[in-house]
Amino acid sequence: MITAIIVNYHSHLLTARAVASVLADQADAQVVVVDNSESATEVQALRSVLPAQVECIVTPENIGFGQACNLGYSKARYDWILLLNPDAFVLDGCIAALVDFLKKNPRAGAVSPRIYWDGELSWLAPPLLMHTPFTELGLAVLLRLPWLANMVSRRFCRWAVQCITSKQAVEQRMLSGGHMLLRRSAITAAGGLFDPNFFMYFEDTDLCRRLRQSSYRLFLLPAARAVHEWATTQDKADISVASHRYYFNKHFPRSRFLGWRTRLEQSRTPVRLPESHDLGLCQSPPVFSVPAGLQSGWLMEVSPHPLFIPALYCFGQGCEARIPETLWQRLGPGRYGARIGACRGGEYHCFSWEIRQNEGS
Repeated sequence: MITAIIVNYHSHLLTARAVASVLADQADAQVVVVDNSESATEVQALRSVLPAQVECIVTPENIGFGQACNLGYSKARYDWILLLNPDAFVLDGCIAALVDFLKKNPRAGAVSPRIYWDGELSWLAPPLLMHTPFTELGLAVLLRLPWLANMVSRRFCRWAVQCITSKQAVEQRMLSGGHMLLRRSAITAAGGLFDPNFFMYFEDTDLCRRLRQSSYRLFLLPAARAVHEWATTQDKADISVASHRYYFNKHFPRSRFLGWRTRLEQSRTPVRLPESHDLGLCQSPPVFSVPAGLQSGWLMEVSPHPLFIPALYCFGQGCEARIPETLWQRLGPGRYGARIGACRGGEYHCFSWEIRQNEGS
């Protein structure tokens, strides 16, 4: 049996759906919901939609995602710990497949399912990169060398697609804390679940690094499936920056790579992005015309990063490609790009556009 931990923050209907998916997939699961909403109205609504067997813990103040998970973990009765975001839900057979994999692989400390962005299972979420000083410097350099950026970006795409479409488990350096099954003994060996100094963001990066330092391995199991209805947010940027700074100070306090990246960003070296067709300001999803040579089978990538590292992926056929309206609504203000190309490399076409506040949302 497993213990599932879900943190609620003004999202009781989504949390109820996440809980229902866990209990539908494993009826005897222990489910612990921790509410961080600081709202009596939200707590009342949350309790009204949760099954009676769910343990609901209400914090007196918003203690952050990491500490809320730690609080839920303190109530865990079982050796398999499932972390699940409220805007995510597991599909049939997901939990059993994850547990079976950990049972058969004792040095696997954590495993994640294949993640879809939509309930129609058309858009695939990417595997994650482990944040290191080298990757930070590398991306800063690539943004100034478009010829090299194109090569690295396409290689990342091929690696990502191989991971998420594999029929076998694929070892990873990083997993998302929004949908991860962990072994309790691995958590103990790594020094605990989340470092409470992370209010939100990078707590899972820190955990994955500690798990690997404790000689445990991390895996993506594409045979297990879940949906994470991820949406961009701008109101938590300061929290992300603070967590980013704390993470690098904790693990890389004297890194020269970080110093070089800072000097590069402060220099007058211009950013030279790979060429793309600029669509300007978009208030609704653009329709992309697919060249005849790609219509038999194409891959569409969508990302807020100009190098598509990482990106969301959709396979398709035909003369047009588009982002569904329901998914477009999850793209907050910012600049985005789409790349449409052959599934196995070769020809591709890039587009970029901007969404402003209250437009496209």
